[in-house]
Amino acid sequence: MKIAIDARVLDKGITGTGRCLENLLREIPKIDKDNKYYVFSGKNLDIDQDFYFLNISTAPFLPYKFYSPFWLNKTLPHLLTKYNIDVLFSPNILLPFIKPRKIKYITVIHDVFPFTYKQYYPKSYRYYLSLFLPKSLKKADRIITSSEFSKKEIVKTFNFPENKIEVVFTCVPYKFEQNKNKENYLPDSFINLNLSSKYLLYVGAIEKRKNILGLIKIIDRLKQNGSKLTLVIVGKPNHGFNEISSELKKREDYIKCISNVDDEFLNLLYMNAFAFIFPSFYEGFGIPPLEAMKLGIPVISSNTSSLQEVVGEGGLLHNPEDFLGFVDDIQRLEGDYHFYNSMKEKATIQAKKFNLRKETQKLVDIFNSLSISS
Repeated sequence: MKIAIDARVLDKGITGTGRCLENLLREIPKIDKDNKYYVFSGKNLDIDQDFYFLNISTAPFLPYKFYSPFWLNKTLPHLLTKYNIDVLFSPNILLPFIKPRKIKYITVIHDVFPFTYKQYYPKSYRYYLSLFLPKSLKKADRIITSSEFSKKEIVKTFNFPENKIEVVFTCVPYKFEQNKNKENYLPDSFINLNLSSKYLLYVGAIEKRKNILGLIKIIDRLKQNGSKLTLVIVGKPNHGFNEISSELKKREDYIKCISNVDDEFLNLLYMNAFAFIFPSFYEGFGIPPLEAMKLGIPVISSNTSSLQEVVGEGGLLHNPEDFLGFVDDIQRLEGDYHFYNSMKEKATIQAKKFNLRKETQKLVDIFNSLSISS
């Protein structure tokens, strides 16, 4: 069977969706020895090109937002026919309006947040999705989503048949592993950040949806209570950043913002953190808390959306607006050595429930099931 993967989500730098696809592209060759895979991208990718056939479509002199719909609905169907593809897997949400005969379409929808909390997204993006997504879903033979929570949200929002939605948990790559000798290999680039010996870590987009303003309130209260903790924010600016930026600048003595870090450096930031904090309003899954738990870091998270499912008993959960609850638990972690170590152990146990090999096998099984049903 010939399986095509729309990998354009990797063209513009790594986001949560891109990280998921990267993990799958590394793992599939270890599992599937029967099917042939074609990867369609706008640039060269760091993948096993002995296993994958990589087709690169270079964009013409057009902005990406104009070229992307053209590629999706004109170029991609042509490629599917040219290579006699059996299954198209699109981690990029949208599917072509045109569906060549006998081809099965699979799309990935991590969450329906742009439809349920519209205020956190630009109008242009909401309009784009409302125009293209309903038509895409009519062509979908399966939807892959990353949590049971998101599955229920997709059924409710789009009235899509529940039996055509499959949950494949997002997992983190094996490079996110605990290292007992972390103090022996800190590079100068890490030391030069001049981080305090005890810091809270947040990883994710710097935007309103992630409750960054609430995060600021939490660290403010901790400082008022005499805590020596500082806050490190790792992420890129996103919707609503201008309002957030002015608040961050007022607190540069105890809040440090970092962007554009690779996985090795991010690993160091996790392992040297006192604890990980994630008060997000809404997540389709929540990769950063899982990364933190896999590295044995105590996690304090909001209890909304999929985060109860992901963090579970591996962390301390609160309503995202319960700032005092967050503060109380952080102070307890600071003051109670046994409690701190118990939360590290619980984090590690919870993370083991999310196995990349197992979840990738689920995806390959879905590919094969579509072949059987055709």
